[in-house]
Amino acid sequence: MARLLTGLGVVATVLAAAACGGGSKVPPARLVAESASATEQIRSFHFTIDIEGVPRTSSGLQLEAAEGDAVVPDRLRAQVSGNFAGIPITTGLVSVGGKLWIKNPLSGAWTRVDVGTTPAFLLDPKKGVLGVMRAVEGLRDDGSEDVGGVATDRLRGHATAAKVAPLVAVSPGSSTVAVTLWIGKKDKILRRIRVDGAVAPGEPADAVRVVEVSQFGESVRIELPKGVS
Repeated sequence: MARLLTGLGVVATVLAAAACGGGSKVPPARLVAESASATEQIRSFHFTIDIEGVPRTSSGLQLEAAEGDAVVPDRLRAQVSGNFAGIPITTGLVSVGGKLWIKNPLSGAWTRVDVGTTPAFLLDPKKGVLGVMRAVEGLRDDGSEDVGGVATDRLRGHATAAKVAPLVAVSPGSSTVAVTLWIGKKDKILRRIRVDGAVAPGEPADAVRVVEVSQFGESVRIELPKGVS
């Protein structure tokens, strides 16, 4: 599988204001453990990624936003925006079996690329979203909030940059970043994860990465683009 993406993940300035109300009666650490176990059972899902405050690079694929579908363990398609080798792009992306194709926004042709940053991080149980969930420390209840019409418990904590770096495909600094989790009250499935802070050296303190997932277990068919193998 290609290395994980600059940012799962994970980020936007669009989070709704905190809703009022009490949180779960389950201890936060236990709730996160239950959520990680429930979430890793999902075989397909829809996702959005928002990234803000991360400086542009001149190499690789760097995402600023993405929306698409994933089928575990290794199929994903998305519409993405960001930059490729420093050039702004908005285009399609397909990943199958760890191989990645990007649609040329001018010609419409699909091109196989070998880059270090793709949304494939979502599918990795150790280095992706689930890995970050399990690395969060200092968890505390932060009330309740609806995400996509689903009632969730919101938890806040922190993780070292080293634990988050595999998710965002960067070399970590020595900082600690804030992590917020939104977990479905009824099904315990993770609905949103947000990482605030500098993961790599030189990133600004207000860098934000957010991933939101939904539409679990729906029938999704993801195939290679026509004309490629």
